[in-house]
Amino acid sequence: MIKKRLVSSIIYKDDSVVQSFNYKTFLPIGSIESSVKNLNRWNADEILILSIERSKKKIGPDFDLLKKIKNLNIETPIIYGGGISNLDDAKKVIALGADRIVVESIIDTNYSQFEEISKNIGKQSIILSMPLSINQDNEIRFFDHKTQKEYEISDNFIKAIKDDLISEILISDYKNQGMMNGFDLRIIKKLNYTNDLILSGGIYKKNDFKKIFRDKRVVASAVGNNLNYGEHRIQKFKSSLKSSYLRKPFYSIHS
Repeated sequence: MIKKRLVSSIIYKDDSVVQSFNYKTFLPIGSIESSVKNLNRWNADEILILSIERSKKKIGPDFDLLKKIKNLNIETPIIYGGGISNLDDAKKVIALGADRIVVESIIDTNYSQFEEISKNIGKQSIILSMPLSINQDNEIRFFDHKTQKEYEISDNFIKAIKDDLISEILISDYKNQGMMNGFDLRIIKKLNYTNDLILSGGIYKKNDFKKIFRDKRVVASAVGNNLNYGEHRIQKFKSSLKSSYLRKPFYSIHS
């Protein structure tokens, strides 16, 4: 059985790591260097860094942030998302040490450049981000961070999936993001995609993980507020889950 991954998610805003609640309320935590070093030491399977508002402000990826992380010489794979709008951006992000990238805004703003990115760096390096929810009419909706409004999933997102241009889909239950309510499983039940899925949002309790991993498409969970801010919290959680789903916990001799 392929082991699921426990991905530690870092939200980065205004030069600081923050706790995020529904992507609307933010609580400053501290420096990116401290957070990344801790997560590397605590043996997260991967570290997902989302530099939010870069696309909204049209200021490109946070290359200074990536340089800081590269200088740490950590071993944990890094996933970066935020501000990637063309092939040059993607290449530079990879050159600065990111193992994979997350794309979202570019899908609707510059699909031809997204195709170039997939062609040049390979679909295995690309994760498609989709913040989703279920509305009062039991319909699936896509949340646009820039406008703070919900829409139908656009044709370009569907095309990116059907054209096999991405490796995994990061589905964020944005309404439960930062909360302890569990992931809304109706979201993935309504999706007929066969792609590997990473789920984020509301995943807090052991039972939350067990529920999402029952879907064979779910290969990873991205968790931020729950596991990222306490010594050995990742390892202890893996041990307490007592599940064959997750990779075994590891305690660093340097802890």
